[in-house]
Amino acid sequence: MLGAAAAAAVLLVPRGGAPATQAPVGASSDGYAVWARNADGTPVRWDPCSPIVIVASEVGSPDGYALEALTTDLEQAASVLAEASGLDLDVVGSSDEAPGAGRSTLAAGDRSRWAPILVGWHRPGHGSLPLRDVDRGVAVPVAVGSPGERVYVTGQIALNPDRTDLVPGFDDRATSWGSTVTHELAHVLGLAHVDDPAQLLHTYPGAGPVVLGGGDRAGLRAVGADLDCLDVPEPVELDVAVPTR
Repeated sequence: MLGAAAAAAVLLVPRGGAPATQAPVGASSDGYAVWARNADGTPVRWDPCSPIVIVASEVGSPDGYALEALTTDLEQAASVLAEASGLDLDVVGSSDEAPGAGRSTLAAGDRSRWAPILVGWHRPGHGSLPLRDVDRGVAVPVAVGSPGERVYVTGQIALNPDRTDLVPGFDDRATSWGSTVTHELAHVLGLAHVDDPAQLLHTYPGAGPVVLGGGDRAGLRAVGADLDCLDVPEPVELDVAVPTR
């Protein structure tokens, strides 16, 4: 529905680990905000020298939004964000997983790799992810590494199948799943909500064309490929704590 919350994002860290500094929601510089910063003030981000692998799931999908349609929207969203950030966003196929707090941090079938970003469906109140009835989705990136030197290594996007007011594609911010997927994927890349309705990362979807604003683009550059490579810890199974809202 128009005016309902577009999304939430939760920075997940290993249980007992020392988190990065959580950036306040709405705090912005040059029109953008990040979810967390390291001890030196730099944004927590993905390693720009490695591909960011993404898979889609149709488990629990609503009528009218089959896997093919979700994948098409996801590929377009990834293309837009890759162009703005320079990051290598690679939509590789489908998964039979569903988003959830207990999802493994290791890839199914190859536990020598971090799990890919999973985009799928999760009904509000039917699990431990903090997804409300009014939300279109929730983004849950996972950061690991030494205290003050965090790096994102995996994540999930849980979409709300009960939002029957939304349709596939990118026709309008108010009505499209494509807008939602782009918004959520930008969260997983490290961006937070801002108070400017001209930005796609505004807290509420609003209405109008599904395009990145100047602040969105500045934020994607700040977490993007023009920065130095990062040391990514070896993949391990982690017990991840899910914060509440």
